[in-house]
Amino acid sequence: MKYIPAVQLSSFIHEILKVFRNHHFRDLEEILNQIANESLVISFPARRDEKSLIPELESALENISGEMEPFADYAASLSNQVQWHEASRGVPEFFEGGYSFSVIIGDSGLVPSQNIRMGLYLQNPNVDYPLHAHEAEEYYLILSGRGSWQVGNLWFDAVPGSVFHHQPSEPHRMITESEPLLGLWMWTGLIEGRYWFSSHEDVNCPLKLE
Repeated sequence: MKYIPAVQLSSFIHEILKVFRNHHFRDLEEILNQIANESLVISFPARRDEKSLIPELESALENISGEMEPFADYAASLSNQVQWHEASRGVPEFFEGGYSFSVIIGDSGLVPSQNIRMGLYLQNPNVDYPLHAHEAEEYYLILSGRGSWQVGNLWFDAVPGSVFHHQPSEPHRMITESEPLLGLWMWTGLIEGRYWFSSHEDVNCPLKLE
């Protein structure tokens, strides 16, 4: 099994910075630069059997190509190193699930941080992740797969290389097509703040990292 060393994790973050610098997210750049330039110490959380938990992962990794190709080896190594979580958020009456996530940096991740939570995200084919919001500010980079992405009242095509930014409490929705969608996600700001589905705004659905 291939693991990513700390020096390669720093290189991975620098690749992320190359993409996001074009979008002028200065606060995010400052956090990522600080982490990339630190002496990183990687821990190894207990892992689940991702083959049964996220059967679409292998094909999503194989589909990383084109301008996202520099992320392919990093993503493949990290996907074996992190702990994956199936993320229905315990409210099947709001959302039955259909996506999984991992944490690379942040609580329960490979590298601790109080300023950011960053990881890989996999949404299964033909899944509608309904309109939802959270107090944390959020960023996505699509690595493979395609879908439709709603931010507020606007809709966008989600394709490899797409970057999406969700302001705190801004509703957003993701619908995948016939192949899995793999992305990189990042939370900053009120990381431990509220999370809710727009159909039930009064119900907080906190992230549970086991």
